[in-house]
Amino acid sequence: MRNIHRNALTALILSSLAIAPGYALAQDADAAPAPQNDEVTDLQSVVVTGEIQYRNRTETTAPELVYGQEFFAQFEPVSVGDQLRRVPGVAFTSDIGESDSPQLRGLGQGYTQVLVNGRPIPGAGNDRTVFVDRIPAEIIDRIEIVRSPSADIDSQGVGGTINIILKDGESLPPGVIARVGATYNTDAGNIRGNGSVSWSGRNEADTVFYSLTLDAQERYNNKDTVQEVFESDSVGFDEEVGRHGSGAGLARFDDPENSSAIERTEEQDSRDSRDLSFNGDLTWKPTEDSSLRLDAFYLSTDRKEHQDTFNYEGDGSVGGLDLENPELEFEDTDIQQDSFGLGAEYQKQLSDVSKFSLQAAYASFTDDTVQDKFEETNEDLVSKETTDAEDAEWSASASYTRELSDRVEMKVGVSGKVKDRDYRLIVDDDLDDEEEFTRNDGRFQYKERRLDAYAQFKWKLSSAVTLETGLRAESTKTEQDFQNELSEGGVLEETIVGDADSSEFMLNPSAHLQWKLTDNDQFRVSLARTVRRPSIDQVIPSYALESPADEDVTIGNPDLSFESSWGLDVGYERRFGGRGVFGVNVFTRRISDLIGLVNTGLTVDEIGLDPEDFPGNIYTYQNIGDAKTHGVEFDLSTPLEFMGMSETGVFANYTRLWSDRDDPAGGGKIEIDYQPKYVYNVGVTQNLPTWNMSFGFSYQKQGESRFVTYGEIESQKYDGNLEFFVEKRLGDRWVLRLTGNNLLDADSLQAEAGFDGDNGAEILANQAAYDVDAYEIERENSSPRWTLTLRAVF
Repeated sequence: MRNIHRNALTALILSSLAIAPGYALAQDADAAPAPQNDEVTDLQSVVVTGEIQYRNRTETTAPELVYGQEFFAQFEPVSVGDQLRRVPGVAFTSDIGESDSPQLRGLGQGYTQVLVNGRPIPGAGNDRTVFVDRIPAEIIDRIEIVRSPSADIDSQGVGGTINIILKDGESLPPGVIARVGATYNTDAGNIRGNGSVSWSGRNEADTVFYSLTLDAQERYNNKDTVQEVFESDSVGFDEEVGRHGSGAGLARFDDPENSSAIERTEEQDSRDSRDLSFNGDLTWKPTEDSSLRLDAFYLSTDRKEHQDTFNYEGDGSVGGLDLENPELEFEDTDIQQDSFGLGAEYQKQLSDVSKFSLQAAYASFTDDTVQDKFEETNEDLVSKETTDAEDAEWSASASYTRELSDRVEMKVGVSGKVKDRDYRLIVDDDLDDEEEFTRNDGRFQYKERRLDAYAQFKWKLSSAVTLETGLRAESTKTEQDFQNELSEGGVLEETIVGDADSSEFMLNPSAHLQWKLTDNDQFRVSLARTVRRPSIDQVIPSYALESPADEDVTIGNPDLSFESSWGLDVGYERRFGGRGVFGVNVFTRRISDLIGLVNTGLTVDEIGLDPEDFPGNIYTYQNIGDAKTHGVEFDLSTPLEFMGMSETGVFANYTRLWSDRDDPAGGGKIEIDYQPKYVYNVGVTQNLPTWNMSFGFSYQKQGESRFVTYGEIESQKYDGNLEFFVEKRLGDRWVLRLTGNNLLDADSLQAEAGFDGDNGAEILANQAAYDVDAYEIERENSSPRWTLTLRAVF
């Protein structure tokens, strides 16, 4: 056994590490109050509205957009991901038919923060992104888009913050909402069901409020994927490289008989999920100036994935694919994920000018995943991956708010979080050969301790102008213990253990100005410093063999600093008519301490490996550069009353994005990874009061995005998504809706130019010269879906 203890570059042989999804409820900011529009007195006016819904108007000093549940309801979204597709500036780079990791202003990979009731939740991936497709839309009250943060929320969120507010008994009228529905997948020809019931109530004295939501839903997504690979032997390859093309023009997805690919892969992929969820809360007001709120949630996802793969080989000539003798591969994945959480909040009005809030929360997440891969038959098992992850977080916070004068309000607070994550990944290869069988059994414990404090002042400069200033201090300490066991032929060959730790302290100021030019016009300016924490797999001090090339080794770096960003937002909002809103916002972000992969210049004998096996260099992650992004955002939500069409509603948003960062290979400037050039959404809703009916459509589209890293330049495009609904109101308590999604049968296209070399230096040289080794072109297609839903209010 070798023992390793370092604070910087510590080594662990682990070729693949993946951090499982998690969920936590570490609370800093108070959950935002419900927007005060027209007061709701009964559930019928929430569910069976008979009215067109628009974006809520907001009065916050910081720039914020609010969309109530009613805004999304007519399209019957299944998850929060479906809802966010209609929100300004939100992009997705998920597989076609999926809406898992949102990217505000096109910034993903940990640049977008997702909160639930104002509480940060940990990322579902190594890059701290949050998957929202597991969160049922049925438990949501509203979604808030915070473009620039105040001091009382976590400083993450360079691109912005998505705050998901859950239903609660105090804001809901008493009664029961029931839903039952079924979704028909047109390609697969199957039906999946869904159902939910929500119960809210209060006592006669209005001192006790409660709500309970139970939801069960089935999600099915099937994909057809075709991938073609082209190399120097392929007809047309040299010409495509000569014009620095992406390779997409070489593909013959629907005409394989005339393809010049040297490899062609056809996949049929199905993903069948069942989500069961519970969300409940209880609020008690023992006195007129105090309240105690308890809330709990449980979410369980059982997901089964199956993939059939047909591989064809060719010689690069036109029509050279051997379409008669495919190699077969099969893959089965069973996923069981469970989330559970409890929260408590106590509020006390101490005097006419001061109040106090105390909050505590616990959340846990478990993930048990088994992936089996087969060749030739679905019984010839060749490899298996087993994932076992457990995450637990305890958090507590307190805040004190006081009016120092008629024009000045102060808020101070402190919060702490303890996070423990245990993770294990077992990779078994060559299971069909006892002598060649290998096992890589890697595990680690990751501990994070945070202590944050903030001070915030709101200045009433005049009856029209409000200034909010704040400063947030964040202290983070992490510890990691890890172990890896390597076995060959069933015999343990080597065990490596080690540990590492790190710490970081940051001060993040913010300032927001709101100027009410008139009763209908508002102007806002915001300046804030935000952060992006490193990906977990970048700080775990393990090393990956044959990365980035066969002769190299890559090591994680626990001493990475956080990326930080100074952001400026300037916005204008115009209200017109009874419900219309138009807004425009210009923003810029200047990001420092970008994290990237670099060549240390050291040889592998520095970490105890044999240079004859790996004659290249040691690579690691470091803070190496800067980036900047800017854009302009428009959004419109209004009835067409000015055209005499009060029963016709229009909503539209458009975000245009620009960015640049250093190219790690070719030099010069390139766009930030996965940021599309634009995102837009447009829709129309028509109400037919005489017939007690409504119908409408929504169309979403985002531009091309790119990803550039060592040995790879990837571009990705998505067709637009068209949604449609028609509803019939049956009296004042029932509504029947038919909704359609992906009605244009959209495709996604991914084109990857790959660069090769014996070591990282050669790869970079070839990439800079655009000496392409191979093109991989892939098209994904998912199925249109129709859903019939019946809702009732009791």
